[in-house]
Amino acid sequence: MQKSNDTIVTGYHAIRELAKKHNSTGVLLLAGSGPRIDELRRTVAPGVKIHDVSVSEIRKIGGREVRHAVLVLQDVPEPRELDLPSFLATNTAKDSLVVVLDGVTDPHNFGAILRTADQFAVDLVVTPERRSARETDTVARTSAGAVAHVPTVVVKNLPSALAELKKAGFWVYGADSNGRPVTSVDMSGRVVLVLGSEGAGLGRLVSERCDDVVSIPARGHADSFNVSVAAGILMFDIRRRQGFFDSV
Repeated sequence: MQKSNDTIVTGYHAIRELAKKHNSTGVLLLAGSGPRIDELRRTVAPGVKIHDVSVSEIRKIGGREVRHAVLVLQDVPEPRELDLPSFLATNTAKDSLVVVLDGVTDPHNFGAILRTADQFAVDLVVTPERRSARETDTVARTSAGAVAHVPTVVVKNLPSALAELKKAGFWVYGADSNGRPVTSVDMSGRVVLVLGSEGAGLGRLVSERCDDVVSIPARGHADSFNVSVAAGILMFDIRRRQGFFDSV
């Protein structure tokens, strides 16, 4: 049933979001019954087949901590359907938000950032080919399935990608603890938010492409925020300034 290139997904929320995508194909293994299991049965895409199996079979594929459901996605489309030129050709919004991740390699942080990006309707998340987390089962679970909804692209060269975004009218803001307080910066309009790794921060070439560098004012004892927490605070602030919540 399982092939070497299949994608294994565990966790109720991640399975629910990925299994109901119209182009998903694969097998959903279920053990037991209950409201959540019943919902998964009702919402899967036509290309996902449901098999009732034992808990031991579930754990054999998903791991010892998994008890009720495992999604085995097959024929995951490659390469990605979206690329940066295609995005720039169609995105003309006056208030747009693109998030760029420079060296965010921890899948839990990546998943948490995608989950927040989904909530704030981020238009695009950009990651580099190297030194970046990928869309694994851990990312799917941490993002609560948001990985299925957030547009993402992988680029070979982040500084070049930032240059292209700037040509398209975006203003690029890097996040760093030594930057200007975000409360004093007008982050409205077409915005790119660049977040670096927790250890090294923004790379030199990436930092040089930023129009401004901002920080989050804080009074605690730790050196800085976790990158996924910082991402959430800054995404909220940018969307607030863009009037994203005016109709809520």
